[in-house]
Order: sequence, then structure tokens, then C-alpha cells
Amino acid sequence: MGSLSIWHWIILIFVLVLILPLAFLPTIIAIRKNHPYKIAIILINIFGGLLYGIGWLVALVWCFILPKKVGSISGGVADELDLLHQLKEKGALTQEEFDTRKKRILGS
Repeated sequence: MGSLSIWHWIILIFVLVLILPLAFLPTIIAIRKNHPYKIAIILINIFGGLLYGIGWLVALVWCFILPKKVGSISGGVADELDLLHQLKEKGALTQEEFDTRKKRILGS
């Protein structure tokens, strides 16, 4: 009775090799994709999994959704336009070069 039978070892290995990676699948995906909210996904995966698996499902869906970078794009465009304007004011760019680069940045 004190030792485990071969079937107990097989079941233990099965759980460790197959079930645990499946339980932490959202965490693994979030880390591999370097998701910006990977810490929150990990926490929801671990603690939310205790709530009948709802947290696991939420974490799984969330690890595939990447946030849009709307703020950084518009800030980047504004910064580029400001830099172009400064270069034009300093005389490093002509008005024609400024207009050409401005159209390229704005996509028009």
C-alpha cells in the first residue's frame, strides 16, 4: 500500500505532461506572443480558473486579442509633422520638400 503502482505513475505522468500545459495554455500563448497584458492574462488564468474554468476561457480569448495602437500612431504622426515644421523653420527643408514629406506622412 505504501508504494504507487505502475498505473498511478502513468496517470501522474499523463496529468503532468498533458493536462497542466493545457491548463496554462493562455499563459503560454501570452508569454510567447509577448502580449502587452500578459501579467493580467496570467493572473486571470491562474486565479480565474478556479471559478469553474471561466477565467481560463477569458484568458484564452484575451491572449489572442492585441490592442490597437491608435494613440501612439497619431502621436507619431504629430511628432513627425512637428519635426518637419522645425526643419523647415530652420531652413533645412524647402517649402517644396516640406510639402512632399508632409503628404507622404499623411498618406495623401
